[in-house]
Amino acid sequence: MNIYKYGIKLSRLKEKDIELVRTWRNSPQIQQYMEYREHITPEMQKKWFQSVDNTNNFYFIIHYRGEKIGLINSSNADLKELTSEGGIFIWEESYYDTFVPVWSSLCLLETMFFVFGARKSFIKTLNDNPRAIKLNTHLGYELLPGQEEVYNQQYILTRENFEKKANKIMKAASLLAEKENLELVIEFDDEDYKSDFATFMEGRMVKSMIRLKESFHGGKRFRIRPYLV
Repeated sequence: MNIYKYGIKLSRLKEKDIELVRTWRNSPQIQQYMEYREHITPEMQKKWFQSVDNTNNFYFIIHYRGEKIGLINSSNADLKELTSEGGIFIWEESYYDTFVPVWSSLCLLETMFFVFGARKSFIKTLNDNPRAIKLNTHLGYELLPGQEEVYNQQYILTRENFEKKANKIMKAASLLAEKENLELVIEFDDEDYKSDFATFMEGRMVKSMIRLKESFHGGKRFRIRPYLV
């Protein structure tokens, strides 16, 4: 599964990339912002991947300008309540204070809320990570009651809040990104269909949001209708 918008590509995490993610996840640069800071072994990483390689967890490698620069997720999805838990880390420091984390987050949130009908997203952020707090609150996440004195604080983003607070960011992103990158595009490849992942996900898409469906090499590409902006 690939998601494209704003010049960002999110590609669903595959086993071939889990060592890349493990290397950066173990680095002090990333580890300092994680609640779990023990060293992760290759065996632990493989076991973790096997536990999340399913239709309740969506981990994506973030690609920008042809480089793999980070990881973003919508995980522990509750398909009945339509909720999930979000997270992101960027390992390319040159992109920390740029629009790239915002665009990456928008790509995934727009997909989850508008294409798959999600209602709420939860996220946890350490209270000594002002960059992450700033990103999340700009997107519309709000601190949950009782979390003020907690170190790893939990925030919530409802679809209504996302539409209200992120709308300005989406408009700004639309002005900055190249015109050919303003359409949300979702792809499932032949491997996604062979594993039934794509069939399951296709069945959960909001059909009215699909502007055009195209076939390619055993896969399908869905072009999504404009919304909000």
